[in-house]
Amino acid sequence: MKRPVLPKLAPRGFTLVEIAVVLVIIGLLIGGVIRGNELMDSSRASTIVSQQTSIQTAFYGFIDRYKMLPGDLTSTQALLIDSNTAPASSAGDGNVLLNDSPAFFNNLTQAGFLICAPCASTAVVTPGTVGAAATAATYLPPVAGLKATNSPVNVYSQPIAFYFNTGTTTGSTPVVGGSTAGSISFLGSPSEGGKPLLLTGGGIYSSMLAEIDRKSDDGSPGTGTFRYTDVVAQAATTGSSIFVSSTVSNSCFTGAAVPFAWAVNPAGACQGASML
Repeated sequence: MKRPVLPKLAPRGFTLVEIAVVLVIIGLLIGGVIRGNELMDSSRASTIVSQQTSIQTAFYGFIDRYKMLPGDLTSTQALLIDSNTAPASSAGDGNVLLNDSPAFFNNLTQAGFLICAPCASTAVVTPGTVGAAATAATYLPPVAGLKATNSPVNVYSQPIAFYFNTGTTTGSTPVVGGSTAGSISFLGSPSEGGKPLLLTGGGIYSSMLAEIDRKSDDGSPGTGTFRYTDVVAQAATTGSSIFVSSTVSNSCFTGAAVPFAWAVNPAGACQGASML
């Protein structure tokens, strides 16, 4: 007995309800990914703010305890802490230029105010001895500049730096900043060059710097205690030339005059700094 031949069914497409369900699921997945990235960026920004605050607390704690400027210690002063404390390459002049930034973090670490394993390594200081036959530790200035082997790093593994130049006077001309190891450009007036500056390290997009600025300051890259900055030059710079001009064109912020604003879609990574 032959089986009856059943008619072939025409191909059936998705119903509008099925398509709507798929689109909803895709939308939820995309929204979850975007929201997840936003949460990660917010967490990174909070970490950078916390890191800046911790170093600031360590800085003033060190000064309060020892009555000395970290990063500017003489060999004798360094031995008052321990034999692994780095003296400055230009010691006792009241300044901490960029070539002594690793010594600054070493001093905070050795005094117990900061946790930073690379800051106490042989890449920064060769230990001395303490006692009757005391010999000073030897500071090894970073020939290749600031790096992860001699400085703390930010969430993007970029080295953080400290810069403090109170300024000197050559004749009647004030010299604000500059050293053979590099100088700093800071968006602001030259009078602010004499304040301690803690750099965030590079590799940070301006949208995140804007978030950091909103969390810790006024949200502007050109005013307040947190601003845009960049480390520049390998030769000495003097006077206001170490600062970013008010008309400078930079992808990290917008505006040719105050008020400036952080760029939403920067072309490259940026850097900020806190005035301590």
